[in-house]
Amino acid sequence: MNGAVKRAFFGGILHGVMLQAATALTSPSTVLPAFIAHLTGSSVAVGGVLSALALGAALAGLPASSWVEAARRKKVFLYLAIWTRAGAFAVLAFLTARYALESPALVYTALVIFLGLFALAGGLGGVAYLPVIGKAIPPRLRGRFFGWRSLLGALFAAGVGLASRPLWARFPDGYVLAFALAVAALTVGFLGFWMIPERRDPPRYRAPLGRHLRGAWTLARTPRMRGFLLAYLLTGLYYLALPFYVVAAREHGLPAAFIGYLVAAQALAEGLNLWIGRQMDLRGTHVGLVYVGVLALAIPISALLGAGLAGAVVTFVLVGVTLNGIENAYSAYLLSFTQAREAATATALMAFAGAPRALWPLAGGLIASWFGYSTVFVLTALGLAVALFFVLRLPPDRPDLGELG
Repeated sequence: MNGAVKRAFFGGILHGVMLQAATALTSPSTVLPAFIAHLTGSSVAVGGVLSALALGAALAGLPASSWVEAARRKKVFLYLAIWTRAGAFAVLAFLTARYALESPALVYTALVIFLGLFALAGGLGGVAYLPVIGKAIPPRLRGRFFGWRSLLGALFAAGVGLASRPLWARFPDGYVLAFALAVAALTVGFLGFWMIPERRDPPRYRAPLGRHLRGAWTLARTPRMRGFLLAYLLTGLYYLALPFYVVAAREHGLPAAFIGYLVAAQALAEGLNLWIGRQMDLRGTHVGLVYVGVLALAIPISALLGAGLAGAVVTFVLVGVTLNGIENAYSAYLLSFTQAREAATATALMAFAGAPRALWPLAGGLIASWFGYSTVFVLTALGLAVALFFVLRLPPDRPDLGELG
């Protein structure tokens, strides 16, 4: 690696690690629901609010991509996204410290507003991220980059999660400190992303939104992109059963004290992403899609087979490999066939195809309440089997397809 590539490689990893640390301190699946429950006395609406957050981020990407593609430098959009999130959590920390006990409705209203800002910032920053990485990280290093980013981020986030356990018993002071630490992590993450060099793109005209959306639709209908988006959409069924593996294991007699083993197994399994990333660097990113597709399909099958603690550990090892591995493989494959001028729109299309996954856990909960967890696992396995079929039909990498490939 030359100097510029080293800066991009290690700066991007630092950014990813700090982003995951900030997410651990403000997790939309654990911390924010508990925070809302403290404020309102009920967490009934949390699932809907957080699903709307995820959907908003995905849907904001397509309009934002027209601005990103016309910009000569894309990093400014990531800067804006990072500082929007950091600023929101800084204000939220202040409001929580000052008003959480005497005016919780004010803090809850601020949180809802900030979730909307997060959705917009996520949509804007998300479509700019892959174009920047695609220009800065050569194709034969992207697998290792995404692998190390996931592994170190997961381990650091796990450490942050363990160290932060005493905070959640202290309301509101614990949450104030958590939000302040998230601001610090995002600031360090900004420095990591700042390290990534970015050369200017040629000047480009920004098409009106209507014309840009029609162009995005045309891109989505090309055979390769259509197959890619369909495979990614179906792979989203992974999330239909994701929240229920541990619940089903508990119902089958797994002691609550053993859940820590499952968390450890999931975190350690992130290391296998390094091997998958290396295989993508050597043999092409399509190989990574196949690997994560097979491993994802094995998860609901493993859960259906049961087999006590050993079976649960196997299930969560597979979850650990695929939870970030799916995004790594699909992102790397998208970069392998996307032209530089289309990268932001292609990233937004990928996010749009992934938007339904925000609703799958809600659907999974309804299905489980009516028919049981086994039905959820069977439906997940069928969906992932179809997704793997479409993955196998995708063509392998073609490194000659432009600046990003």
